[in-house]
Amino acid sequence: MLKKILSLLLLFATLTFAEAQEKIRVACVGNSITYGSGIKDRANDSYPAVLCRLLGADKYDVRNYGVGARTLLNKGDHPYMKEQAYRDALA
Repeated sequence: MLKKILSLLLLFATLTFAEAQEKIRVACVGNSITYGSGIKDRANDSYPAVLCRLLGADKYDVRNYGVGARTLLNKGDHPYMKEQAYRDALA
């Protein structure tokens, strides 16, 4: 009987801990492909939005930090690391 009670308490504690955990945060960084340029419903059809649905919005917080016409090369014409979206993604 004691084993059953302890098992139930352990199960309850595990479920409570699992519900209390924060969502896993995913920051999608990149250029216009990440941003979703040219997509009619960017909020639902960009790849970060699709990734969120595939992973499960209840467990993952996927955010889109894409900026069009940028490069991930620091020596390029328009480096992504100089954008506010980059600083937001790091935060």
